[in-house]
Amino acid sequence: MENNIIILEDENGVEIEFETIDVYEFEGKTFFALAECVPEEEVQDEILIMMVEGDLDSEEAELVMVEDEELLKRAFDEFVKRDEEFAKSAE
Repeated sequence: MENNIIILEDENGVEIEFETIDVYEFEGKTFFALAECVPEEEVQDEILIMMVEGDLDSEEAELVMVEDEELLKRAFDEFVKRDEEFAKSAE
């Protein structure tokens, strides 16, 4: 991960750059909150939550989509909570 940029490939093999917004532990798993890199004049307000499968420190680790909708909702809610806490502490 260089400069907080991760390149992911979509189902059509198209590479898309994402900025890492947050990496956090939740319910015993590691999650990444990502935002697609877009030109400055475009506003990006969508966050992609992905989960690490495997040991984060190994070469075997990979980011995967969160298939469990309830887990995805809880992980997203945790991201929002962390983001709000960060915003308050920055004031």
